[in-house]
Amino acid sequence: MGAKKKTTAATTKAKPAAEKVAMSAAAVAVQPVRVQYAGTHRMGSVQSMTLDEAWEKLTPGFRDVFRLTFQGQEDKMKFPYMDYYTIVYNFCTSVTKENGSNYGVGSGDFAAMSSSTLSPDGPPAKLSGRIAQFVRQHLTDVFQADMQSRCGNDLLTQYCRKWENFRFSAKVVHGFCIYLNEHFLRRKSEFREQEIYPVYGVCLKEWRDGGVAAVQDQVLRAVADVINADRDGYPTSSLTVHTVVGYLVDLGLSLNFSAQGGTPSSHSAKKKEENPNQGLQVYQKYLEAPFLADTRVYYDNESRVFLANNSVANYVVKVQSRLKEEEDRCMKYLHASTCNKLIKTVEDVMITQQMVRLRAEFMIYLAGEKVEDLKAMYALISRVPQCMDELYNAVQTHIRQKGLEALAKNPTAMTEDPRLYLDAILEVYDQCDPLITESFRGEKEFRTAFDKGFHEFVNDNAITQLAKTSKKSSEQFARYSDVMLKKGAKNLSELDLENTLTRFMIAFKYIDDKDVFQRYYQQCLCRRLISSLSASDDAEASMITKLKAVAGWEYVLKLQRMFQDITLSTEMNNSFKSHDPSRRNDWKFEFHVQVLASGAWPLNPGSMGLQPPVELERPLTVFNEFYTNKFSGRKLTWVYPNSRCEIATNCYKVKHFFMASATQAAIILQFNDRDIITYGEIRDAVSGNMSPPDESLFKQILVLLLKSHLLMINDENEKVDEKDITSNDLEIKLNLNFKPKTVRVNLNQQIRAEQKQNEDTANKGIEDDRTATIQAAIVRTMKMRKEMRHQALIGETLDQLSRLFKPNVAAVKKNIETLIEKEYIKRSEEERDLYTYVA
Repeated sequence: MGAKKKTTAATTKAKPAAEKVAMSAAAVAVQPVRVQYAGTHRMGSVQSMTLDEAWEKLTPGFRDVFRLTFQGQEDKMKFPYMDYYTIVYNFCTSVTKENGSNYGVGSGDFAAMSSSTLSPDGPPAKLSGRIAQFVRQHLTDVFQADMQSRCGNDLLTQYCRKWENFRFSAKVVHGFCIYLNEHFLRRKSEFREQEIYPVYGVCLKEWRDGGVAAVQDQVLRAVADVINADRDGYPTSSLTVHTVVGYLVDLGLSLNFSAQGGTPSSHSAKKKEENPNQGLQVYQKYLEAPFLADTRVYYDNESRVFLANNSVANYVVKVQSRLKEEEDRCMKYLHASTCNKLIKTVEDVMITQQMVRLRAEFMIYLAGEKVEDLKAMYALISRVPQCMDELYNAVQTHIRQKGLEALAKNPTAMTEDPRLYLDAILEVYDQCDPLITESFRGEKEFRTAFDKGFHEFVNDNAITQLAKTSKKSSEQFARYSDVMLKKGAKNLSELDLENTLTRFMIAFKYIDDKDVFQRYYQQCLCRRLISSLSASDDAEASMITKLKAVAGWEYVLKLQRMFQDITLSTEMNNSFKSHDPSRRNDWKFEFHVQVLASGAWPLNPGSMGLQPPVELERPLTVFNEFYTNKFSGRKLTWVYPNSRCEIATNCYKVKHFFMASATQAAIILQFNDRDIITYGEIRDAVSGNMSPPDESLFKQILVLLLKSHLLMINDENEKVDEKDITSNDLEIKLNLNFKPKTVRVNLNQQIRAEQKQNEDTANKGIEDDRTATIQAAIVRTMKMRKEMRHQALIGETLDQLSRLFKPNVAAVKKNIETLIEKEYIKRSEEERDLYTYVA
């Protein structure tokens, strides 16, 4: 029963197997050839057969297939195709019986196969090995011998023809062994999870090793000769090279697909859907890699020869042309995946390896600021990103050096006149900016290099070195803005003034100590607003808007408050004038008060303690009462050093008007009653009790009046200074022959002591503000983070403060300790570098 059942299974499966053989045979005939089949076959009659017996019967058929296709005589093929299929079938079924398995033909019971059947040394594997050995020997004896005598285009043409013939033979042989492929080799691969090729794949592997590797050097030389001839300008045909490339790629794809158990027919349909970059290992190993090496040698020789006989400028043009040609050439001859590698190879040889010469020429162009030459050089070198850092550094150094040279021409004059200083900086900007925007297309890295170079020379130059402080640059910026925004500066129109401020902001962003600028700008703005010296309210507002855009709203908070105070003071004065007019009837002059917030204005009442003139006592008293009644709880502090008076004269033929400070007015008004007054009397009338520093300041103020010749000691033409005021009994006279050139005379000139006092106040204010800013940044960071390590806290604090100034690490550490003492933060007992925020 069992034997009969087995026979029945074999018989019932025989017809589908035969149909499958017929379909495979039809699929093999992919070329218009005629193959005649002969012989009969009965699937039900199985003959036992050993490996040697099977191979002896198969060898003639294999020999005929490869011989005829090699000779191009496929149409003369006449052999018993089904007989060869039957031989393979009988051998495979004999193997199954000999190993004692119940594996029925086509039953699908793969697990029934014994391990010896599927082992690498099993009979099916040995048959596959015999086929491989046969193909290998055929390629050695016939193909390789034929190729040895060929070269150039003839070799490539014959190579393509032999590949087509061989592939056809492989498909025919594969058809003989369909049963071996389907029931042993493919299932063996699935079972053992290893790469097992069907017969078609076995043939392709042998072609790869014997048909590609063996003649690799010849094929490469032929391909390289064709492409190099094209490079040298000779006419060539790309067809044969492109065909060879296509065949190598197709071989790789076929090997990949065969390793997965695919058949030749199914591969032909599927390979069109494959990723074009898949299966390139054969092409890349045997053609692409050695071709790229040959390309490297070709362009290395060309670069050396060309540079020896031509300029670098011409070389740049040559390289650009070559790169474009190689892009086109790759698409013409090679696989698309080679294009990037080919271009990278050419770039490496012609750019990277020649960077010493290119960089030297780049420096010459940069020094001469040759925009077009730099543009061409940049377009070339930018193709190799790893070479760009040297160019960035070169641009940064060039900008810094150019700026330093411009500011070193006349540092003394630039220190005295901030307009010369800013004009020199902006001139450097105007000269160098086109290099970035035109030559380097505004690339971010070049703009960064430009900014770094500009930043370096703006904050450290001949002017800052002369002043021995980097803060001098910020001070000069503030003084420049004061000159531009003050009346009578250049009589600029509103549009010109706006353009000037816009250009000023270009340079402003490069200064480090923006807090220093803020302090000096605040002082200058204070003088302009108090003395009504602003050229334009719109320009002042525009300047604050620009500063806000660069430095933030906190930066301009006090400046905006100053403008608000001026507006409120105007309204308050109008209210004061309408309040109890009867008390103002005995005033013979205009009285105007500016009430300013002490926290927003950089004002110092001074220590001299001025005694106001009698004429001002009543107005001051009345305004004090008015303000106290209007704002309870507020206290006014009179800032006499910043007060000013306009005094009209009645003692000269021509009526003059003196613009004087409050102290100068107190001195001059004493001469209403007498023409000669001693120094001691004047001093006591102005301030009853003066310290030595205050008296020195008072003498300087008095000397200004003596130098103006309004007052004199002996003669109006004598030269005097504070050393000439030696005693309290020294008589000071009113010069009744005073003849100024203008009707309005400005006596209110700033003196050295006031300048020094203002600078000291500014510097102290800067340091105090920096301390407060550092502590605020630390607290703000700790409040957000809750817990931070020492280095992390310092790093984040420095990052926050960088927009205002560059604090040193020691200052940050000192303020951390201060905040620990104030119990804003605390240090961990277990980890001394860990800080915790104290809520």
